[in-house]
This record gives sequence, structure tokens and C-alpha cells, in this order.
Amino acid sequence: MKRRLLITALVTVPLFVTSPVVALEDTPVFGKVTTTRKTALKTAPNAQAAAATTVAANTDLRWVMGGRKGKYVRVMIPKGPSGWVLEADVRKVAEADLASIALEGSAQPCVSPETLNACTTTKPTGCSAAGSAHGLANRLKRTAPPPGTPITLTFDTFSQLQSAAVDLVDQGVEIPPAERDQIKSIETTEGTVGEGSRVRLVAFLSEGTPHANSGESVNCNLKRQANNDIHISVTEKKDGSEFEGVVVEMIPQNRPANWTSSKLDQLHGKVLLIEGGLFYDNLHFANGDENNPMQGQPKRFSLWEIHPVTSLKVCKKTKVSQCDPDRASDWKAF
Repeated sequence: MKRRLLITALVTVPLFVTSPVVALEDTPVFGKVTTTRKTALKTAPNAQAAAATTVAANTDLRWVMGGRKGKYVRVMIPKGPSGWVLEADVRKVAEADLASIALEGSAQPCVSPETLNACTTTKPTGCSAAGSAHGLANRLKRTAPPPGTPITLTFDTFSQLQSAAVDLVDQGVEIPPAERDQIKSIETTEGTVGEGSRVRLVAFLSEGTPHANSGESVNCNLKRQANNDIHISVTEKKDGSEFEGVVVEMIPQNRPANWTSSKLDQLHGKVLLIEGGLFYDNLHFANGDENNPMQGQPKRFSLWEIHPVTSLKVCKKTKVSQCDPDRASDWKAF
């Protein structure tokens, strides 16, 4: 994933005056609104949509700037659900100061010489400080899980993990290092699992194409596929929508030569067994509503990733029911 620093600086502005849009890739811009009356948090921006919950008057909400459709604006309850509320039921308190936006990773490569090896050996937390929240996230993205038997997850597990993580540490925010341990041990129907666990998932490639990120903090902003993680969307069904899927990532450090986006793209329709470390991509937002996508956010219903991927196998058969993760003879290494 591309990493960007979320905007927290706020300035007071007139109520819902449309501001110029600044094109900042993968950078959600947030303001703040307060409810003026009890209102419904809707699952979609229309009167017929179900209400996820009701919000009391005088409640502060995070407002997704640009998230506006008809009479509704997109908001998020801190450490709670996201949805839509009637614009008439809220008062804008502040919006992000666009002049203060700082994109982490926008600077020139932060190692010299400009090589992946130098980045890996001298910058274990990429372009971020070792003691920072972002630095810890960068280090975790490079960390292989401990050896042992992986826990087999399902797509439903990823949904359970997403709900738990939002309750514990929220989404779209930096997680202070002292609080990140809260997501290391989460009870799910598949057992206790969390960030750093060795896991595996049976899946298909989604529609779309695996692609290398173009430069990110974890890899010192270096360019080219060889220096970057490969972003892969996978789903429960063959060529399913990315909105129905989750993301797995292959890091460039010690990546097998045949693990390239073009060769991965040839795996459409194949049953895959993906193994690696579980990671929570906290700086983004779940974006699983195909009818109301969140601009600039990767398409996926859960922010939990298998990252880094340490093993990829292809089933020798064509149906999921014929591919048992515990039966080695069903699989061949990619």
C-alpha cells in the first residue's frame, strides 16, 4: 500500500462551503462535524438505506471531506462505524487545513546510495523515525511471522478482525506504539489471532491486476517494481470484485525472481494458498461499498492484510472443495 500521513490540523470555516479539491493520491482529508439533533447513521446515502446506529445530538464526528452525495455527508464515529448522515443534521466545526498537508514519502529517497539494500540494512523503519508510530508499522510490514503451523483464516475472519480493530485502535489513524499490542490477540471463530500471526488463506485473484507500489515510506521512496511491495487483491470467489476482497502484499526484500506482477496476473481463475504474516493497515479505511466507494482508498472490506507474503501455492485442481490446505499433495509452489 502507499502510505500517506493523515491530516489532523483543522481550521474553522463557514458551514459546508465547497473548497477546491487538492489532488492527493491515497490521502483521505478529514474535517469535523457535530450533530445538531439526534440523527441516523445510514449505511448508504439514501432514505431507504438501513440505519447502522443512531447518533445523539452534540456528538462530534469525523467528516470525510469530499464524501458528499445528495443530502448526505460521509462521516465516521471515532472507534466506531462509518456511514452517512443528513447534512441538515450536522454543523461543520472545522475542515483540514489544506496548506498544512504533509505527505510522508513525498521527499527524495532517504538513503544514499539509492538502493533497496541500503534501505533495508540502514533504515529498518524506512523513512520514518524508529520510535514513531509510522516507523513501527513500516518495521512490521517487513517482519516475517514466527515459524510454525499457520492458522487458516477465512474471509469471514477478516471481517471479524476488522470490527475488532476498529473498536480497539480505530482506522485511518496512526496507532501509538504502546497501543499496537492491543491487536496482537483477537478472538475469532478460527481461534485467537492478531498482528504478527502466521496465517494462511485460500483465495482467488480478484478482478483487476496485481501491481507494484510506486514508492512508499517503508522502502525509502524508491521507485520501480523491484524496490516495492506488490499489491494483490484476493477474493473468496473467482474474479470477484476488489470491494469484496482483501489485500496481500509481497515485499521486495528476498522476493523470489518469479514473483512479479505480470506473472501473478496469470493466476486468475486459479485456487491459491497464501501464507504470511498478518498486518493491520491502519492508515487507510475499509472501502467495501461498491456503490459508494471512498475516493483514494484501496478497494477492500477489511484493512487486515497478509503482509509480508512468505509462501504462495497453486492448487493442482480447479475447485476450492478439491483443495485442502492441510493436504500438501493438492498444491504446487508458485
